[in-house]
Amino acid sequence: MSTPRSVARAGFTLLEMVVVLALVGIVFSIVAPRMRLSRPMEVQLAGMELVQDIDVARTRALTTRLLVRICFDFPSSYGGFLDDDGDGVISETAAEWQALRGFGVRSLPTNVRYGRGSAPAVPDNSAGGDRTFPALQLHFDARGLVTPINGGGTVYLQSTTDPMAVVAVSVSASGNARLWTYRSGTWQ
Repeated sequence: MSTPRSVARAGFTLLEMVVVLALVGIVFSIVAPRMRLSRPMEVQLAGMELVQDIDVARTRALTTRLLVRICFDFPSSYGGFLDDDGDGVISETAAEWQALRGFGVRSLPTNVRYGRGSAPAVPDNSAGGDRTFPALQLHFDARGLVTPINGGGTVYLQSTTDPMAVVAVSVSASGNARLWTYRSGTWQ
């Protein structure tokens, strides 16, 4: 018995599939380059992550009532440490960074490094340099305050390829972190 011609065929032909895949490929090749992170956005995201890590460190100091230190002396990373044994001394051991339970040692993204690039110092920081914390360290006491009092500072992050893509993270003596972005010749 033969099937009538009026019955619709099921499925797609190979030619139809090739045409659809070609169209999808063309659309993707147009859209994909626009989805890449720009250099300023990459630096901005690294700065936002640093602000969050500083908040985590401060919160851990408050909740545990122990000292916390963030070190910026690594060439392309920073690390956080918690005085896990409560002796008032941070030795920057593996046990202390694990005790922080936040970020441990965090590497900066590949295209981001410490530096101010072409940007001047942020308005609330008269000191020079790309990391202005004393001894390149940020200390929180058991109350979540920066020690020593009046000890705050600023860390600058810049793109390795675009000297105008710069952000700054400043921390006040009270422990509050603020993200600054350098755009169009001014800090915002």
